[in-house]
Amino acid sequence: MVKISYTESHKYAAKGAEYEAHYQTEAWERFLWSREQEIILRILDKYFAGRDVDLLDFACGTGRITSLLENRVKTSTGVDVSGSMLAVAGKKLERTEIIEADITQDNVLKGRKFNLITAFRFFLNAEPELRSAAIKALVELLAEDGYFVFNNHHSLGSPWIRLLYARHLRKNPEGIFNVMSVGEMKKLVESVGLEIVEIYPVGFFHPPKVPVPFRLNRAIDSIACRFDFLKRFSESPIAVCRRRKNHGGDASASRK
Repeated sequence: MVKISYTESHKYAAKGAEYEAHYQTEAWERFLWSREQEIILRILDKYFAGRDVDLLDFACGTGRITSLLENRVKTSTGVDVSGSMLAVAGKKLERTEIIEADITQDNVLKGRKFNLITAFRFFLNAEPELRSAAIKALVELLAEDGYFVFNNHHSLGSPWIRLLYARHLRKNPEGIFNVMSVGEMKKLVESVGLEIVEIYPVGFFHPPKVPVPFRLNRAIDSIACRFDFLKRFSESPIAVCRRRKNHGGDASASRK
């Protein structure tokens, strides 16, 4: 089987329209996005209160994150390799600088710094070499007092993802079913001198092929997030990262 790189997999002409339709029509994806919006805005209030924000949305795709934040930040920049996805983003974004580029290969942002860098639905799917190249490129663009926020939408902590992954290994071991643990998330950022200071859990009840009403999922998430011992079981955790402090940083937060 010939494997296409994650970068190349997003470059065909119909990708943008397909991606946008998927996340508008799939019930679970719409639920996750509703939770992600709440958490992103909470992060903005908690870590950037009273501060100007220069945002870089890496692998911005069709502009979901940038459209949520562009009117809440001082400057907004979105970068992606997919022209078709950026074409969709361009229709909804009003004051975001949109750049089509692969910053792991072409440092088009050289010399610029951003105090908020977001990367959603990228690192899970990227092959190990691309993960490493991307995180190295992004840390060079992160301001000293900045925060890097990314998610992992197939966390191995989720019992449903573990179930699906085990079934995949049994039925189609040569196929692709990407998963990432919270431990791998920590190792990824620590490899470039960052640390996770907080993890927000998202998505707890997603049994395969069983539709769950939106309100029930909201209620389950609301209850589960109140208990620290349950947070490890979320499907799509969001991590807030900063440069590692010499004195060890907030160790208690990084263990959440």
